[in-house]
Amino acid sequence: MAGKKDDIVSLAMRLIKTKGFLSLSYDDISKDLGITKAAVHYYFEKKEDLGIAVCERIQTGLLESYEHSLEQMIHNQEKPWSFIKNRIDKIMPNEICPISSLQSDYEDLPESMKTILEKISKNEIELWAALVRQYNPDLDNDDIARTILLSVKGALQYRRVLNDSSFENMMSSIQAQFSKALSTQGGN
Repeated sequence: MAGKKDDIVSLAMRLIKTKGFLSLSYDDISKDLGITKAAVHYYFEKKEDLGIAVCERIQTGLLESYEHSLEQMIHNQEKPWSFIKNRIDKIMPNEICPISSLQSDYEDLPESMKTILEKISKNEIELWAALVRQYNPDLDNDDIARTILLSVKGALQYRRVLNDSSFENMMSSIQAQFSKALSTQGGN
């Protein structure tokens, strides 16, 4: 039973990354998984319930990426870039960040999902900034972390429209700017 529920959440996540939450339908889910719409409703009575489950999965993924990156930094002297790489590796070329996708539907989301999405959005920035501070405590503020994160999210949007070679060039540029900022004492 938990396997089918997990399959539904996984598929919903993938569809949100390609179509957005508002275009997500139980019909799409039932056809793709070969189950009835009633079966989808059995696990998630309302679309809002499914949206909340997806948000919870996103939050879990953020925390796992943070913990993995922190461990890499502590044990292997890695830079915090592994957090970004880990997040990008979960997004296919025809997809966008699931957080960004939900953010684009924000005004039309149910209030319960808006509340969770606000927490996830803040958490994503806070976790990334914490990794950057952990790596270089001399940085004066979190602006570089925010700027890099937003640049990566923009590059993911462009990758969807353009091509992978453009994305690779954008990411190389973003990573170079990030490395330069990290090596600057005091973040200036």
